[in-house]
Order: sequence, then C-alpha cells, then structure tokens
Amino acid sequence: PLPSVDKSGAAVPVSQSEDHCGVRVVREKNRNLSFLSRPDSCYAQIEHNRVVIPLQVQLRGEDQWFRVNISCPLRKRSSNEASVGPKLLPGKCGTVKALQVDCGHQGISSQACTKRGCCYDAHHSTCYYRLNACSLDGNFVFSVEVTDINPGNLTVKGHPECRPVVSTADTAVFKIGVTECGTKKKEHEGVVTYEVEVEERHAHSKAKYSPYSLQVQCEYAASDLQRAAKLRSLYAVTNPPPVVAQGVLKLQMRIAKDASFTSFFPENELPLTLPLRKVAYVEVSIAPPSPDPSLSLQVQDCFAHPVSRHSVWLLLYDGCPNPLDNMRGSFPVDKQGKTTSHSQVRRFNVKTFAFLDPQTGHPSEEEMYFYCWVEICTDDVDCAQSCTIISADGERQRREIPTKSDQLQLVSYGPLLLRQNGTEGESGLCVKQTAMLRVTVFVISGVAAALLLTLLFILISNVTKWTKKK
Repeated sequence: PLPSVDKSGAAVPVSQSEDHCGVRVVREKNRNLSFLSRPDSCYAQIEHNRVVIPLQVQLRGEDQWFRVNISCPLRKRSSNEASVGPKLLPGKCGTVKALQVDCGHQGISSQACTKRGCCYDAHHSTCYYRLNACSLDGNFVFSVEVTDINPGNLTVKGHPECRPVVSTADTAVFKIGVTECGTKKKEHEGVVTYEVEVEERHAHSKAKYSPYSLQVQCEYAASDLQRAAKLRSLYAVTNPPPVVAQGVLKLQMRIAKDASFTSFFPENELPLTLPLRKVAYVEVSIAPPSPDPSLSLQVQDCFAHPVSRHSVWLLLYDGCPNPLDNMRGSFPVDKQGKTTSHSQVRRFNVKTFAFLDPQTGHPSEEEMYFYCWVEICTDDVDCAQSCTIISADGERQRREIPTKSDQLQLVSYGPLLLRQNGTEGESGLCVKQTAMLRVTVFVISGVAAALLLTLLFILISNVTKWTKKK
C-alpha cells in the first residue's frame, strides 16, 4: 500500500489519486515501485525552496507504517518558458478554520474532495479549497494580508460587487471564478492566463481609489482546462466542447458615443462623465470572439446605484422599461429597430439622471454603476426579449415568453459621473430661473412706470390748456 498524506492527516491511496491528481505509481519488473508526481499535484507542498510530497509506506506482511517525504528542488521558471500548470498551484492545505472556503457540497467524501484538488479535514469532515491556488474547477482562491487597511473594503477593480468571501481583522480571502468579475484572459503558446486586480474601495469617500493594488494571475495549460471540464463546466449555462476548449465566456457592458453604436468609450476613460437629461446608449454583449454562435442573450433586469448604495433605480424590468418611470427614458433597441429572437448583442437607451443626497436633498455627485442580469441560452424562443420597441405614442407591447433556463449572470459598467452640462448643476438652474424672473419683473415695472409718467404728462398738459382758455 502506498497512500499519500496531506497536512490534515488524511491518507488517500495513490491508486485513487492517479490521473486527476497529477500522481502515478509505476511497478517495475524487479518488483520496485516508482512514484511520479507533478510539482503541482494535489499533495505537493512548498517548503522553502523545495517541493515536498509526504507518503506513507507499508511493507507486505508488516503492520507498521513508515512516513517518507519525497522532495525535489523548486526550479524557477524562466520568463520565456511556458507554464505546465496553474501558476498559483500547488497552494496550501492546513488553512486555519477561520479562512477556509468550502469546496464541493456538504458532506462530500474525502475521495471526491481529493478529486476536486481540494483539502480534506478528516477531524471536522470538511472539504475546503487550497489557499493561494488556481483550483481545478476554475477558481482563483487567494488571501490578501493587510495591516493598514480594512480587508473588508477590498474589491475587484471595476466590480465592487466582487468582495472577499471571508474577511478577518487582517486577512481577506477571495474566491473568483475565471468567468466572473471581469477577469482578463490572455493566450500564449497554449497557455491561458487569467488576471484580476484587487484594490481598496472607500464607500463613503469622494476619492476614487486608494494607492493599494494587487494583481493576481492564474495560468492553465490545455490539460488543466480539460481536467476542469470534468469537474464542472467553466460556463454556468452551457457546456459544449468548443467552449471549454477556448476558455471563458465573457459578458461585457459598454456605452456608445452615439445612437449608431459604432464607437464606444474606452475603459481608460473611466470614471465616465455624462451630462444629465441626455441619452446614454448602453450595449450588453458576449465579448468577441464568441465561443459558440448558437448562444443568445436576454437582458432581464437592469438597475443603477451610487457607490454608497443608499438608493437604487430600476432601468429595465423583465426586459422592459421601468413601469414606474414616467419619463420612459429606458427602452430596448437594436440595429433594425426591433427586438430579435436570437442575438448576442442587446442594446437599450438610458436617459441620464442623478440620485439625491439623503442628507442635503441636492443631486449627489457620487459615482454610480449600471448593472444588468443577463440570461444566456441556446434556445431562440427562450432568449427572445419579452418586450418590443416602444412606439411613438408611448405604448409598450409585451410578449409572454416561457423561460426554461434559470442561469443568470451579472454584468456591470462604471464608475459613472452624471452631471449638468458644464459646471452648472440643479442649483445653478434654479438660480438662472430666479434671475430671469427678476429681470421680467423689472421690465414689467419699468413699462408700468413709463405708462404712468405718460398719463401724468398728458393730464398735466390738458389741465394747463384748460386753465389758459379759462
């Protein structure tokens, strides 16, 4: 018998870990056993500058177990050398209970936990992700230790909804899927790299971001993506082989510069400043190249809220304009002026607005974000938008579409600053209206005074003439 041992003390036979865990046993003709392991296998542990794999060995006919540690020097990879596995692997087991992130369903067996590449705690019968690792099921799982900032304020750049799943006084733990939170993807010589950036977000500060920034990368070879495909689809909605082979399915939200939707504001111009009461042209789409032409989008609910989250405004409800919006500033549009059943691009207009500051009652100058819940499916009927174009007379037509899929993804855009044209705000508009009113009053008063003087002059002239005649 030749079981391997993790830091929690759980012993798993190597024969149950072959193929999916990166380890293998070869029986030689001379009855010797050769143990082979990848440096990023399930049981590999980094100790100083060496990769260590703990094993237990039992000789035939003996009751005693011998612990054997197999170690190899950790070879640094040159910058131009392709990776053979996830960059953050092997990660670590033995994570303290407060920082553990559950892996798999409740009550998962040690064998199933090991197959997922996770750590099994035999004492508590729990399965948790390796910390600081690119998991086999396609997740970033990493910790951020900080002392001078609040770990709970850390978020993924551009996606304030992507927060730590675990947060203590000095540590934040993130679990981010490679298809989530605007993860950037790069491919080079068969190696797929995913990258996210973590930064500190001040919810009640006018400053945009603090100087704190951390970039985290995961690298997967083709074999790693194939293993991930066996554990779970990298797409929550569909799992055709071409999609898994190409990597991630990325949704994007953009704002066009005009109604033609031919030119869009680049990300490096964020936060984007838009004038109030003007139309913003919003597009939600599958980022090219699309992994599967049969996929289609259906925009369901869209909303906006400021950074402080003191308010929220519904832009679209069930794919239609907000029924409580008397201005009817949001409505679905597309290239042909109608809503098509099958489309990987959905567009709608938003008449820009401002939230009111709950303290002052004046328009808030906070940054805000747009969000949309989007359904992805392969059935044309299921993905038909339930609301067509608003006609000129303002009537809205709704079609009841039976929806079979409950797979939704959240896409966002921001930050945005919505302001009055120039430096003029709502208060400036009121001042201008007051000034115009005063000018009008002065003009009317002047005209009335002139008429009064004219009448007085005529009266005096008539009296003088009458006196002379008399």
